[in-house]
Formats: sequence, structure tokens, C-alpha cells
Amino acid sequence: MPAPRSLLSREAQLLLLTAGGPGNDAPLRRLLASELDWRRLEALACVEQATLIVRQRLQRLGANHLPTEVTTSWRKLAMVSEFDSLRLEQRLHEAVGALATRGVEVMLLKGSALAYTTYSSFADRPMRDVDLLVRPEHAREAWSVLQTSGWSPSTQWPAEWYTGHQHLPPLVDVQAERFRLELHTELFPSGHPFGLSADALWPGARTVRLDQHTARVPDPVQQLVYICIHFAWSHMMQWGSWRTFRDVEATTGRTRVSWERLVDLARDSRAATCCFWTLRLARNLVGVRVPDDVLRVLRPPLPEFLLDRLERHYALQLFPTESRCPSVRLSRRLWELGIAPRWSVDGATRPWRGTRGVPADLPHVSDTWPRRILQVGAVLGYLGRIAATPGHPGAP
Repeated sequence: MPAPRSLLSREAQLLLLTAGGPGNDAPLRRLLASELDWRRLEALACVEQATLIVRQRLQRLGANHLPTEVTTSWRKLAMVSEFDSLRLEQRLHEAVGALATRGVEVMLLKGSALAYTTYSSFADRPMRDVDLLVRPEHAREAWSVLQTSGWSPSTQWPAEWYTGHQHLPPLVDVQAERFRLELHTELFPSGHPFGLSADALWPGARTVRLDQHTARVPDPVQQLVYICIHFAWSHMMQWGSWRTFRDVEATTGRTRVSWERLVDLARDSRAATCCFWTLRLARNLVGVRVPDDVLRVLRPPLPEFLLDRLERHYALQLFPTESRCPSVRLSRRLWELGIAPRWSVDGATRPWRGTRGVPADLPHVSDTWPRRILQVGAVLGYLGRIAATPGHPGAP
């Protein structure tokens, strides 16, 4: 088993493996034969909106010996997920139709774009929100049109938070507020360091049909680089991993992606390390087939020993159920070390600057010496865990 995956709980390992292809069937069967905390796995799958896909994968593997209460619970969750997908697809079609009547051209981004180009159906790519890109001059009109089509702003996301943001304040379905629509004018917030922009997507975009109307979708290579940046930079490799790795697997495994073009675009867009870490984690945690030459060209200028230890750290940050880094400050420094912003991108921009709701380190919560000592001890223990050499005492 790859070292980074062995650090994770059985439940996290199983969830990640369901994001990969048929080559993962054997390790999945081994995990199914072990003792699993099904409630924990259920919670992880719900966070990643993966319940329908995981249940389908387990059924194909013949996992029919599960406890009755587990089978019942997963069946209900899968039914809800399937219903939600049908509802969200219908609302997406209505939104695109409403904008088309006003002559507003729309591009699908991320999950919805992949659902119509890479996956077998909309339900095969679970999501709770859809991302639509429009040209900046049409943004305000489009936002108003959508509000006459069953979408509404929410007080949860005040408009002042979105000054300089890549999308307008999110809209929610007035009949089911768990569904969200984000209307983008750009791919990243203002001041971002990347060379990939919304303007670059339009010329090579393809057309897909949604009922009586059409929408555009990005070129697969551009979409893949965007996905890598979104995960490694915007999400700092801390959430959305199952969907990201599954999207990478689907894009590279079901369509013909030019790795040479991807490398060129990643480097030209100053996103080499973002692509490196997303692809490396997808390969080592999920089994996505990524050529060694691609990773060798994109890697940051760090020794392999250090890359291995950073990979373990990043793997432990993927799910809230795992033994995550006990210090926000340390986690940020390790992120910077791997992403190497000053080497791979321009400027000193960081994704956490200007963000809201970012947790503080424990010493900021309390200045008492006992708590500081506990914090230091936790940090040293964590560093020892990710630094331990496989095969040595205390190693995974």
C-alpha cells in the first residue's frame, strides 16, 4: 500500500479507492473484509456527496453481507442523492434556458461541465451547486434574470463579501435552499497569481445541449488545470478531495488528454506545483495513471524525501475524521513549502488572505502556558508521525 494512504483510517481509504477505476477492486474487497465503522464511512461519504456512487460501487463488488441497518441507511441516502441530482439538473436546465432567452451565453464549469462531457449522466457526478460562467458585461443582467427564475440571494452570503470575487453572491433554489448556483465572471478572485483566465476558456470551448438550449464547456486540458488549481490552491488540499480525484480519474481515463499540453499549460499558467500535488495525490491515493515524466517536470525544487513527508501531511488533511495537523500556522507553512508560491507563481498572494471563518491556532484562543505546552507537544508528535521512515519503529 502506498505510504500516504496507509496513514488514513480504513474508512477514508475505502472512500478514496471508490474514486478510482476497476484496478481498485482488489484493495476495496480487502477493506470490505476488514472491520469497518460504517457510520464513519457514511459521514465521510455524505460530506463528499459520494453516497450514491459509493453504494453503486459496493453493489458491483458484491458487498451484500452488510448489516441490515447499514444497508437500509445507505439505500435511503442513495435515493436522496439521486433525487437531488434530478432536481438540480432540472434547475440547471431552467437557468440556462432563462439566460438563453435574454441572449446571455453560458459556460458550465467544474462538476456540471464534466457531467455533460465526461460522466455517463448528471447523477454520475454528484454535486449540490452549479457554477456558470458568463462574460462580465452580462453578469448583472444574468444575476437579475436568475432571480426571476426560482433563484434567490441568501443572507448567509452578504454581497460585500464578494467584492473582487470570481463570482457574484451565491443564489439558492427558493424551493430547496440546499442547492446553490454561483454565477462566475472569472475563475479566481482578483489578485490571484495564475495565468489561466476566463477569457482563455471561451475560444476553445465546446458546445453541449441541455434540452432545448445549449451551453459551452471548457476544453478538457484547461478544465483539468482549473480543477487542479481549485483543489490545491483555493481549497488548499483540505476538502473536496474525493470529487477532485474522481474528476481527474474520469478526465484522464475516459477521454484522451494530451499530457504534453497539460504540462505546457500548467507551466504557462504558473500552476505547475498545484497540478503536481493534485496529480500526485490522485495517483498515490486513488490509483490514477499519471506518467512519471509529467510529475517530474511539474514537481517543485525539493528532494524526494521531503516531497514524501509533505505528501503524508497533505493526505492527513483531506478528511475531518483523520489525525489532522494540530496547528493552522504549521499547516499553512507546510502548504507553502510544497506549493512553493515564490518559485511556481508570481507575488506573495495566499489563498487564506482576506478569507472569513478561518480557524485560529490554539495559542490564540488561550495564552495559558499549559495549553501552549500541549500545543507544542501535539505539533512535535504530528511532525514525528509524518517524518517517520516506513519500516522503522513508530512508522505507518
